[in-house]
Amino acid sequence: MISGFMTLKNVVKTGYPFVEAIASSLPICDEFLISEGYSTDGTYKVLEKMAQLNKKIKVVRHEWPSARRYSVIADVTNMVRAKCSGDYLLSIQANEIIHEESVAFLRALPEIYPKGTSFSLPFIHLARDYRFYEDFRVRFTKNVDSIVAVSDAWTMGPSKAFTKSETLRGIGHPRRLLQYIYKGIEWTYANPGVSALSRTIYLPKPIYRYWSLFPRDYLEKCQKHIEMFGLEYLQGAIEVLKSETDNPGVFWKKAVEIRRDELEFHYPDALGRVNAEEHPKIVKGLLSDLALSQYQIRDEVLNSIKDL
Repeated sequence: MISGFMTLKNVVKTGYPFVEAIASSLPICDEFLISEGYSTDGTYKVLEKMAQLNKKIKVVRHEWPSARRYSVIADVTNMVRAKCSGDYLLSIQANEIIHEESVAFLRALPEIYPKGTSFSLPFIHLARDYRFYEDFRVRFTKNVDSIVAVSDAWTMGPSKAFTKSETLRGIGHPRRLLQYIYKGIEWTYANPGVSALSRTIYLPKPIYRYWSLFPRDYLEKCQKHIEMFGLEYLQGAIEVLKSETDNPGVFWKKAVEIRRDELEFHYPDALGRVNAEEHPKIVKGLLSDLALSQYQIRDEVLNSIKDL
């Protein structure tokens, strides 16, 4: 049994394609748990409707901590992660779409490599259809207490309690301690992703993570990151981009250049955009409708959920 889980708060306002993200995950999961943070923008009403359409979806509400610290999202994510009953866990965020060609592979992953405890999956990061970054993230794991959402929930990893206990065990076993020290250096400079328990997995298609789909939503997300994480450098991006919201061609070109410079990824022009046919089917309608200026809940996607 596979449990999917997600944490949401005010994602209608920020324009995350959360309905599509949930729908793309449902065929993989036997249950899908959602923590909703007492939104004020209609997010909860949409989730209630989705739960009525598909019995896999279970919505719980958690009050988000008021403290502005980097780990807030991980803390809330781990509240809903603890309620998952599956043997395996799939962690997906509200702006991440699983390509339909990868569904069968993810569903079969426990059978493909039953020894694995955690699996790193490929992600491609996009500003609308511009590529600005790619990486692997631990998002599919066995349901064990030692693996939880870490940092700002961008990935899963060893819990603090497990890390502490392993460190203490290593003190009494010098060979084990030396191995941990060595592996830390190896992870930094040449991590092969082939540990017996933690594997890097190539999917037929990567998971598509849309930083934003529309200019005003992009600016809203930048502002949220400033407020939640203190990322003041994004204020400069807002100042550069706010005058271009009605000129999407210029807006996205400038936005992605800023992101690439920040992350030190620089793509040749021929590789810098994802062709329309490569995107997951469920999100193509949002990308192809040039009349849209903000995210919309589409009835055709909601209606499809009951059959997933």
